[in-house]
Amino acid sequence: MTLAVAVGKFDALHLGHRALTVGHRRVALLSFTGIAEALGWHGREPLVAPGDRPRILTDWSTAQHTDITATDLPFTTIRDLDADGFCAVLRERLGAAAMIIGSDFRGGRQRQADASAFIAAGQRQGIEVLVVEPVHVAGALVSSTRVREALGAGEVALAADLLGRPHRLCGTVVRGDGRGRGIGIPTANLGQRANLAPGHGVYAAWAEVGGARLRAAVNIGRLPTVAADHPVTVEAHLLGYEGDCYDQPLTLDFVAYMRPEQRFPSLTALVEQIHTDIAAVAERLG
Repeated sequence: MTLAVAVGKFDALHLGHRALTVGHRRVALLSFTGIAEALGWHGREPLVAPGDRPRILTDWSTAQHTDITATDLPFTTIRDLDADGFCAVLRERLGAAAMIIGSDFRGGRQRQADASAFIAAGQRQGIEVLVVEPVHVAGALVSSTRVREALGAGEVALAADLLGRPHRLCGTVVRGDGRGRGIGIPTANLGQRANLAPGHGVYAAWAEVGGARLRAAVNIGRLPTVAADHPVTVEAHLLGYEGDCYDQPLTLDFVAYMRPEQRFPSLTALVEQIHTDIAAVAERLG
């Protein structure tokens, strides 16, 4: 079975990335390590937790009847190559029969080569270059930047449309100050997080912990009612959960934004609102 290599950053694994894999029997998603260090970029929280990437690619593979894998090369191996050299690396080092790129792709030395240049180079190097048109959702291009902006604004429903799945936050439950349990509404504090959390607010989400899938009312923010300058926390009340989940992995699939985080005049008012939030999440998730 011949191998087609799709080239990109694949940081979000969104619908535009998935489009590169459609119509092929065997595809490798090729990304490059060491780009940020080589180009002096500031590090950012990943959109997809590293440990969650195999799950997404498996889902794509199953849905499309395609063998989809991920691979990488050091950025230094291709940084100074022209389009011909780049195509030759894919053919010789990865055994690629085809290279798949988006229509806006640019690469080669100083990103001088566009899609047409790679098509010509592929003909010279004996590798087919396939160009895929961009994907649009809600009238605009699907991009990793747009996913980040949607999450930052709390627009988790839009992010899900761009990704083709709910945004999943992965982490480990840590001990908090026990405040939730003290008011009769225990929460799991996702203190060790592996990827980007949505912006501040209250959300409806599906949680997975200890093999159980549960509805969750999630608060992300600084808890302004209980502290003047509290660190940002992600706290999930797991509906129907009983027991201790400290130090356990927890994932949250965000479904809907419910309301902004706000400061309440008293702890009593806060507790009343939390109960209202929990009821709204229960109704929203069914």
